[in-house]
Amino acid sequence: MSRDGQRHVDELRRLQDRKKELEDALGRLARDEADAEEVMELAKEVELLEQQVATARAAAQSLENDMTKTHDVRKAAAANRLLAEANLDALAKSIQRPGESFHKAYDRALDTDMGRALMRTRDDAQELERGGVTSMELDEARKNLVR
Repeated sequence: MSRDGQRHVDELRRLQDRKKELEDALGRLARDEADAEEVMELAKEVELLEQQVATARAAAQSLENDMTKTHDVRKAAAANRLLAEANLDALAKSIQRPGESFHKAYDRALDTDMGRALMRTRDDAQELERGGVTSMELDEARKNLVR
């Protein structure tokens, strides 16, 4: 083979090798691009999961706060109920006549304005303790019905 022929063969081989290198690089680039897209998709999933975790944490914290508030309200209602009962007892004792039984004086105390107010307070506190409906809520519902 002539020198020019050999030079052309060498050049062809070099160009073929270079073509192979470029094809390999292009294949790697395509795989890298696919990997990059997969990484981006995974990053989006992670971000979504982080948002869901944050939302779940906030919901759990809110629920815990609500439960604490409910417990506090019920605890305060129990204290108010006991205080109203003690005031009813004190009212009955204050109006008890000589020789009269405490129960009879208690019944009379319930017929006074103060006794009715204390009973209403006691009943409302008891309903708050149980999570029930208070007289104030019933009064509001009655007003809304009239409108």
